[in-house]
Amino acid sequence: MKPQKSRYKLAFFALGWLIAAGILFQVVLGTGFQRIFSAVDERVSRVAQYFSDRQGRAIRSARQTSRSEYLQPLHTQLNSVTALRNPPSMLYGIYDGGFPNTFAGMERLETALRFKFPIISFYSAWGDKPAQQFPIRMAETIHRMGSVPMITWEPWVVDFDARVRTNLPPVAEREYASLAAIAKGDYDFYIVPWAKAAAEYKRPIFLRFAHEMNDPYRYPWGPQNGNRPEDFVAAWKHVHVVFQKMGATNVLWVWSPHISMPWFEFYYPGPEYVDWIGVGVLNYGTIASWSRWWSFHQILEKAYPQLLRMQKPVMISEFGTLAQGGEMAEWYRQAFYHMTHTYSRGVRAVVFFNQPSDLTISPNYPLNWSVTQSQKASEVVAGEIARTTAL
Repeated sequence: MKPQKSRYKLAFFALGWLIAAGILFQVVLGTGFQRIFSAVDERVSRVAQYFSDRQGRAIRSARQTSRSEYLQPLHTQLNSVTALRNPPSMLYGIYDGGFPNTFAGMERLETALRFKFPIISFYSAWGDKPAQQFPIRMAETIHRMGSVPMITWEPWVVDFDARVRTNLPPVAEREYASLAAIAKGDYDFYIVPWAKAAAEYKRPIFLRFAHEMNDPYRYPWGPQNGNRPEDFVAAWKHVHVVFQKMGATNVLWVWSPHISMPWFEFYYPGPEYVDWIGVGVLNYGTIASWSRWWSFHQILEKAYPQLLRMQKPVMISEFGTLAQGGEMAEWYRQAFYHMTHTYSRGVRAVVFFNQPSDLTISPNYPLNWSVTQSQKASEVVAGEIARTTAL
């Protein structure tokens, strides 16, 4: 036992001298030691930041991978144009006001609903700017996330540069009869390369061209600018033919009239030119003198028989309600009830209009269409999606 006790004494003696030497070293060297320590600490911080950045990228990558894995049961269907023309179960989608700059709003809604959307919808305007060409980066990103893009393609003909497009009418006159001009081929300089890029993407795309063309109060391609139903039909057919010539057979054509306006069926191009019918069902509640609280059923019921006669699957391409004037949770509960019991024969897809700051009515009065503004509504929607989806 004595030799072991001696070893302990020796160890404690040595440890004491090391502590004393360390204190003396710091007292004598002082500032120099601090400089060395700071340099080492900075280097360590840089290394830590490097690994933190790597970890962040890995987490984002893992999120994308997990989203794709979540949608894996629909992978074959979402990558087949034929399957998407006649889906066996309800498809759900989302448009978010943050697109294309951020997916944060979509992620928040998906988290709240505990669901990943197979269709991701966004809007793309015509024009000469780089952002107005075929949105290949957005489409590729959506594909990597496991979803299918739906592009609402808006013919804002005034966005083409008059200095470059000398064949076009002056900007002030350009919106008048613009659909007839599209039908004549005046805008093929833009349509042809866009269609070619869509073909090169190869994967399925829902394309919603010149939506709500029969509404005289909203878009310049409406009847208020001399655009007749036959002009729209001719323009649609011309664009469709261009896409076919460019080999863009991966495009699913979504014809999207405003069903609250009479005679929308006169704008129908014909079954060989249309894959889906898209209709907006948005309840504006009591935000203005011209609106009141309308249920999903009240908005859709009058037009539905005519839509069924066209024998195409129906997509609720803009779906939502404001909070003003009623109970959001009950509105959604009734909407899903009618989709299941009243409209199940026709309605095969629903795209949530997740825009928390919609300025289209007034720049001074943003409208909030987000489901997540109501916890009760979020719970109702989450439960109904879980009940009706194939995922």
